[in-house]
Amino acid sequence: MRIAIRLWLSLLSIIVLVLGVGVVVRIEEERRLLLETTLRDRRFFAHALQAALSRDHGTRDPLREAQAMLDSEDVAGAHIDARLVAPRMEGMGRPRLPNVEARLVAGDVVVGVHEDEIVTYIPIERGHQVVAIELAEPQAVTALLRRIGWWSLAAQTAALATMAGLVTFALIRWLVGKPIERLRNLAQRIARGEFGARETIEGKGEVADLAREMNDMARQLEDARRALEERDVERSKALEQLRHADRLRTVGQLASQLAHELGTPLNVITGHARIIEEDASVSSDVHESARTVLEQAHRMAKTVRGVLDFTRRRVERRVVDVVELAESAQRTLAPLARNGRVQVVVERQDTLAKVDANPQELLQVFTNLLVNAFQAMSQGGLVRVVVQERDAKPPPGTNAVEGRHVMISVHDQGHGISKEDMPHLFEAFFTKKKEGEGTGLGLAVVNGIVGDHRGWMTVDSEVGSGSTFHVYLPCATPPIA
Repeated sequence: MRIAIRLWLSLLSIIVLVLGVGVVVRIEEERRLLLETTLRDRRFFAHALQAALSRDHGTRDPLREAQAMLDSEDVAGAHIDARLVAPRMEGMGRPRLPNVEARLVAGDVVVGVHEDEIVTYIPIERGHQVVAIELAEPQAVTALLRRIGWWSLAAQTAALATMAGLVTFALIRWLVGKPIERLRNLAQRIARGEFGARETIEGKGEVADLAREMNDMARQLEDARRALEERDVERSKALEQLRHADRLRTVGQLASQLAHELGTPLNVITGHARIIEEDASVSSDVHESARTVLEQAHRMAKTVRGVLDFTRRRVERRVVDVVELAESAQRTLAPLARNGRVQVVVERQDTLAKVDANPQELLQVFTNLLVNAFQAMSQGGLVRVVVQERDAKPPPGTNAVEGRHVMISVHDQGHGISKEDMPHLFEAFFTKKKEGEGTGLGLAVVNGIVGDHRGWMTVDSEVGSGSTFHVYLPCATPPIA
C-alpha cells in the first residue's frame, strides 16, 4: 500500500475516533439531563396524586380509592407496573428500592431508578399504618436516545469521512504521493544504470532534501563509474603491455636456444649446398639434391621466423583445436625439452576439444606452463599435457559460467609448490626461481589470458610430488561436429 493511502487512512481513523468519542459523551450527557427531567416530573405527579388521595372525603377509604385506581383499565394499559406496598405491614409487598421504608413512613414521596426502571412511591396514611403506591415504568427514553445517538454517529461519520477523505487525499497526493512517486522513478532509473538522471522538487521539506541527496548520490555514482571505466582502460593497456613483455621474454629465451641449435648448422648446410649447386663438375642429380637441401634449410629458417612472429600482438579469435595448439607448443619447445632431458607427451581424451580463442594467446598459455614445468624439473622427467571435455562449475569470483568446458591439465614431476606459496602463484612478480630464470610474470599473464577467455585455473601440488595446472576454457559454440 502506498504511503499516501496509508496517511489518508490514518487521518480518517483519527477523525472517526474523535467523532465517536464526542458523540458518546454527548449522548450520555443528554441521557443524564433527560433522566433528571423525568424524575422531576414524576416527583411532581406523585405529590399531586398524594394530595388528591389524602384529601378528606368523609367516609371514603383512601386505600380503597388507590386500589380502584390501580385496577382501572387506564393504568393497566399504560405499561406501568402498579401495586400497593406497605413497609411495616405483614402480608403486603415490600418496596423495590432499598432503604426507602423510613422515608415512606415519614410520608415523603420517593422517586428513584432501579435497574432499567423508574420507580415512584406515593405514601398514603391509613390510620396508624402507611401504605404506598409503587409505580414502575421502563426507561424507554434512554434506549431511544442511544438508538438515535448511534444513528447520528453513523450519519455524521459518513459525511465527515467523505469530506475529510476527499480533502486529505487530494492534499496528501499533492504534497506526498506525487513527489515520492517521482523519487521512486528516479531510484529505478539509477538502479538501471542511468546515473545522469536528475529530479528537482521545490521546497525545503524532507522530500525536497531527499531529492537533493539522491541527485548527489547519482552524481557521485556517475563520477565513480567514469573513474572505474578510465581505470579499466588503463588496466587493460597495462595488462596488454605486461603480456607483450612476457612474450618478448619467452621469445628471447627461445631465440637464444634456436640460435645455438639451428643458426650454425643452417649456415653450414646452406653454404655447402650453394657450393655444390654452383659446381659445374657435378651431375644434375647432385644439383637437384643441393637445391632440395637449400629448400629444406629455407623451411627451417621460416620456422624460426614463425617463432619470432609470436611476439606480434593479435586480438582476433576463432575456433581452434586445443590439442593442435598443444602439439605446436610441444614442437616449438622441443630444443628446451631436450636440453633439460624432459619428455613432453600430449594426450587427447576427447574427439572435439575445440574452443573459441585467440590462437597466439592460447599458444602463449601452453608455452608458459611448459617452460615452468621444465624449470621445475631440474633432473628431467615426463610432462603430460592432457586435453579433455567435462562439465565444470566455476569457483566464486570468476568471470565464467557453469557448463561444458575443455580442461587442459599440465602434469610435471618437479619439486612441487609449498602451501605458503600457493595463494601467491598468480600474483605479478612473485617467483621462487633463481635470478635470471624468471621474472614472476608468466603465471600472472597466463591467468589473465584465461580470464579474458571466460575461463579459470586451478592448481594441485605437493612438495616433492610434482604439480598439475588445470586450465578450464568454455567449449566452442555452436559445437563443431
